[in-house]
Amino acid sequence: MPARSAKRNPKQAFTLIALLFGLLLVAIFYVWQALLAAEQAQARARLQLEANSLAAQIEARFEQQTATLVRLAQRWDSQRENPHLWQADADRLLRDFKNFQAIEWLDRDYRMRWIQPLAGNEAVINFTYQKDHPNYPVLVMAQRSGSPHLSNTFKLAQGGQGLAYYVPLYRQGTTGREFDGFLLGIFRVEVLLADMLRDLRVNRLSIELEERGKTLVNRPTSDQLSNSWSVSSPVVLGENHNFALIVHPTQHLLDTATTHLPLMIMISGTMTALLLCSSLCLAVLGARRNETLKNTNRQLQAEGARRQATEESFKHNQARLKLIIDMTDHSHDALFIIGLEPQELVYLNRTCWRSLGYSEEELLQLSSIAPKDIMPDVAKWLHSVKKLIHNQGNAIFQQHVRNRAGQLTPLEISVRHLRRMGRDYLICVGRNNSEQLEIAERLQRLSNQDGLTGLYNRRYFDKTLLSEWRRLRRDNMPLGLLMLDVDHFKRFNDHLGHQAGDDALQRLATSLNNCLMREGDCVCRYGGEEFAVILPGADLPQCMHVARRIHEAVGLMALPHPETSNKSGLLSVSIGAASLQPMPEWSPHDLIKQADDALYRAKAEGRNRTCCADQDEQT
Repeated sequence: MPARSAKRNPKQAFTLIALLFGLLLVAIFYVWQALLAAEQAQARARLQLEANSLAAQIEARFEQQTATLVRLAQRWDSQRENPHLWQADADRLLRDFKNFQAIEWLDRDYRMRWIQPLAGNEAVINFTYQKDHPNYPVLVMAQRSGSPHLSNTFKLAQGGQGLAYYVPLYRQGTTGREFDGFLLGIFRVEVLLADMLRDLRVNRLSIELEERGKTLVNRPTSDQLSNSWSVSSPVVLGENHNFALIVHPTQHLLDTATTHLPLMIMISGTMTALLLCSSLCLAVLGARRNETLKNTNRQLQAEGARRQATEESFKHNQARLKLIIDMTDHSHDALFIIGLEPQELVYLNRTCWRSLGYSEEELLQLSSIAPKDIMPDVAKWLHSVKKLIHNQGNAIFQQHVRNRAGQLTPLEISVRHLRRMGRDYLICVGRNNSEQLEIAERLQRLSNQDGLTGLYNRRYFDKTLLSEWRRLRRDNMPLGLLMLDVDHFKRFNDHLGHQAGDDALQRLATSLNNCLMREGDCVCRYGGEEFAVILPGADLPQCMHVARRIHEAVGLMALPHPETSNKSGLLSVSIGAASLQPMPEWSPHDLIKQADDALYRAKAEGRNRTCCADQDEQT
């Protein structure tokens, strides 16, 4: 009936073919848009990963700096009556961290008492926080909670925008532990943010740092895309959750995250639709010719013409198929199509088998016999992918494939479900993303490493001490800790220069690492010239044995000290040793406090020695 209708009214048939061609173009357009959306989602996920990693590094740098203020506040009992000790420690912090505007002490009435340095901060001498000051609620909250808090940005009395980090101070009174004011770290916003972002790998990223929607820092790149989407990652600084890191996409990101596959599919689909509609037009014309034939000879000629048209159409289809295969074979990404029910590998391009070191026949045979030899967790992956049939969507999976040599390669696979002619198909595009994974792993390692000495940093120390405490509590074994401080290191720097001080810390770090003999022992830079040695399973005699080895190693370094109380005239260290059997009523902070008290006793007794924690404190 359709053929007879086409013979009688060819114009109507051509109109329907044109309508079909338009519908095919619309479908191809939607498929192209879907592929573009999938690639944009992949680019967004990658940019979000980099934003989260950068936010974690900024938090780690700020936490390392503010930890020194908390450390200084814990010594308040000894410094309150000795302003010169407080000023010496404050000068050391100002020397180690250049982004401080000032370090200040407020008494319990919120009135300014001590300021370091005085130069440049004369405007806040005898300053008193009133209730209408924007940071007054932060002071009250920090006093009630007993924990440090970072303020929002505010206008400094010295001029400019600033941030204040409030650390509550306590002293031992007649009735117990009493509140005794605040230790303040004052920062200029532009100086602090520039220092936090310094040395971080942000050259390829277009970033903004916001506080409650207000831009504090804007570092656009030359290839930033205007009026485009962006990703956001929260940044928590000193219990302040009002900061956020905004990262915008760049042309470099889109160039590395997108391919020409959507364009190729759109072009090939358009060509297919054109060829299909051309074939239909030829069929209509052939039907019209058949109507005009009057005899058998003309019918035979028309039959020959139809056969010739069919042969030409077949050749055109073969050429089109070869073009599509050549285009996909030269793609850098691995493209393969999986048919379901029954499950089979319908198609794979040249990149699939060449990148794995197989021939096409070998890879097809191996995938049908032992697919686990190619993808170790193929069963679990296929189970997850088949859920796409119910969702009718697409997804991105991270998998590993094994080549002929047995080496595993990470592969990011984008999967889309299609249903054609009553059968389900999975169109998979795989890309080697080992470089992105290595960058993420490298950033994670750098976040736990001290930049000067190469030792583990304070962040790693806190995390490792807590995990070892929990493990040894289960194993019913002791945990040893050594706290070290370089004797008279400020004088060493003042006479020989900071470069000589840095070299001495690097050599000391190497010597400390060489003193560790057991697996699991680790050395961390605690802050400035202070170091910490974690000794899992070590009792107090074993801690003292390691301390003697450290003193011997430091002596063998033979670093001359221009001004020291040591008779030898060499650089030396003071050590506080402590060991605790982890119990429910104790915490790692108790172990740190014992080792720290022993360290200060070693300093008070003349330095260049080791003191143990009191046995009474451990029982």
